[in-house]
Amino acid sequence: MEIVFSHRGIALTESMLKKAERAVLKASERVPRATAAIVRFDQNGPERRVEIVFTAPQGMRLVAAEAGRYWGPVLDAALVKLVRQASKERHTPSRRVAGRG
Repeated sequence: MEIVFSHRGIALTESMLKKAERAVLKASERVPRATAAIVRFDQNGPERRVEIVFTAPQGMRLVAAEAGRYWGPVLDAALVKLVRQASKERHTPSRRVAGRG
């Protein structure tokens, strides 16, 4: 899986980037067909925002974003949303079966 980090103009520590990489790799286990992940870090004053985008074949995209005051909890909350989306995607039927009537 290819992982791209975007954090223009934001000084992130190496440990935060490693934590994000480990967390994304672990979350990718829930999305077995994921081919790439983009992790965007953004900051507007005291508010920090993390957006994670997983892409998979056939145009499937999972997007999760979260905002807060500190990078660690914001990253964790965005990953929770992403994993929740992945589990919903897995359990959603791909086609509807007509009922008997």
